[in-house]
Amino acid sequence: MDLFPYTLRQNQKAIISTIKNTLENRENFILESGTGSGKTICALSATLPYALEHDKKIVYITRTNSQQRQVIMELRSIYENIKEDAEIKESLFGVGIQGRSNMCPQAREDKDLKEGNSEELSKYCANEKKKARTSKKGCMYYRNFVEKKELINQTSNWVRKQMPTAEEFIEHCTKKHLCPYELNKSLVREARVVVLPYIYVFNATIRNMLFDWLGVSEEDIILIVDEAHNLPDYIRDLFSTQLSVWMCKNCGNEARNYGDPSTGSGRFSISSFCNTLEDIIRELRDTYVYNILEEGIRKQSNHQSDAFLPRNEFLNEIYSRMKLNEKKMFDIIEDLVAYGEKIQEDKQKKNKLPRSYLHKLGLFLEFWMNLTDNQYAKLSVDASDGKNPRIEAYCLDPSVGTNIINKFHSSIHMSGTLEPLEEYRDSMGLSHNTTLISFSSPFPKENRKLLYLPDVTTKYSELMKDDTIQKKMWEYITTICNKFPQNTIVFFPSYNTLSLFQRNHDFSDIKKSVFLEEQRMSQTALMDLVSDFKNQGNKLGIGATLFSVIGGRISEGMDFPSKQLEIVLIVGIPYPKPTARQRGLQKYYEMKFHKGWEYTVQAPTARKLLQAIGRLIRDEKDKGVAIILDRRAPRFKPYLKELGKSIDIMKEIESTIG
Repeated sequence: MDLFPYTLRQNQKAIISTIKNTLENRENFILESGTGSGKTICALSATLPYALEHDKKIVYITRTNSQQRQVIMELRSIYENIKEDAEIKESLFGVGIQGRSNMCPQAREDKDLKEGNSEELSKYCANEKKKARTSKKGCMYYRNFVEKKELINQTSNWVRKQMPTAEEFIEHCTKKHLCPYELNKSLVREARVVVLPYIYVFNATIRNMLFDWLGVSEEDIILIVDEAHNLPDYIRDLFSTQLSVWMCKNCGNEARNYGDPSTGSGRFSISSFCNTLEDIIRELRDTYVYNILEEGIRKQSNHQSDAFLPRNEFLNEIYSRMKLNEKKMFDIIEDLVAYGEKIQEDKQKKNKLPRSYLHKLGLFLEFWMNLTDNQYAKLSVDASDGKNPRIEAYCLDPSVGTNIINKFHSSIHMSGTLEPLEEYRDSMGLSHNTTLISFSSPFPKENRKLLYLPDVTTKYSELMKDDTIQKKMWEYITTICNKFPQNTIVFFPSYNTLSLFQRNHDFSDIKKSVFLEEQRMSQTALMDLVSDFKNQGNKLGIGATLFSVIGGRISEGMDFPSKQLEIVLIVGIPYPKPTARQRGLQKYYEMKFHKGWEYTVQAPTARKLLQAIGRLIRDEKDKGVAIILDRRAPRFKPYLKELGKSIDIMKEIESTIG
């Protein structure tokens, strides 16, 4: 408790005590505790004494850079709260790490470099460092890192004293013309706490590099996972792979730019092979997604975006059209990888990003051919209105990438929305001995009201039958927004539903400032939008309305304390889309855990609802009302325990927020 810098709130002592027991027993801990309950400070305060006593390192992983910043700020609070013990203060050193594309000054200035993946940037960086060591060419920032020892010492001392966020560190180093990435690597070995993105732990190549920097083995790591409800889907995406028409075109162009070498024992060129792959992907889309019969008649008119592929369909089409067998296919893959490596070398010599599409194609085909287990679904996908169809190997089971967790000393997984905790434990492949605890919000219950309206719904079949439902929902939205001056966010289940309301209703019906989140809005534009919305709430009596999408960046990653948000309207239930990918996931979890619906539909939907509702209350003084405009809401009562049926919505809002 000595390191806890604030007055303890409800549940915090229990959280700290449970984490300490977890560390002593070398186990895992899954914690659900409401937004604003201080999970970050509890985790740091509980793990640091153990790490100091037993010489462990704390690896704290986050999904976003803003979450990473919060960890460093809390670590600073602990550091500043220690008044006397200089030795402990010195041992509390922590650093934040971001990806190379964010930390490399060259990549921040060069759009092509910034879009490079970790492997490409690593190769580019290695070449720049080699030139900097052997000549006056190469990266200036790295050369200064090697040559200016006094400047390095000064900057390192500044970092130890200031404990900057990653953004502050990058800015400081860039102004000094030092490489932030290289200096960070040297500081990581000294740090007790290292804060970094998920990928550093779950990508094997990057993880091995990280452990080289840390200078410790897996059993000396305490892992803390922030916003853990995001992790299963993150790992699924990380371990999935795809091949698109756009990719095939780039492969063909790259082959032609480099002389279009032959493959398949000299029977055809690389570009013609890529053209054939492109044709196959389009025809698989026509057959399985569009369901077009041989005579060209569309069998069904619904606009599905994906479909299951028979397991060997793609390869059989290649074998048939190109007159190949499995052995010859592996020979072609070897050619593609070899050609790709030569292209990477050539681009590196020309001081370009060492990217090769042919190299990626070879790795994709090798992965696809070796895919035999049922932990993946093979799909044909058309998510861009016919412009760029693809085939995809979608990872159904995130536990394929989580074995590393069981090698760590302990792991702590935290979120405000993790129910059912058993689903998260099972999905991540954690032991059944894992401690599971869920705490309710520590703030006064009377400060937050959660209601649903029983006479509306976004269920598609009902909307199609009764055109008055949508009109009634819009009346609720406009009446609430116009009657109450408080800042209000209206969350829609998808951009499609938001667009439907935009087309059918006049947003000028709302008599206060209206802000609208757009689907492809840049991070900078989004942050400006949110900042302007918050400012409206800070001006008493001049509130605003923000239209957004549930499950997006606003509903899951942003805080709106005090007057910045007091009313949340949730338009409908954000069920997952009934895609082939979703059906495959449900079937797999039904087969593995006999809980397909609960684990892949009900739980993710409840988490989205809870995340959106969680924007309301950030401390004990906040007040707010969340209203679900859908009669199906009671189905989620096990997760939304305070949920009540609205009798008179206007009076109920007024009685809560005044």
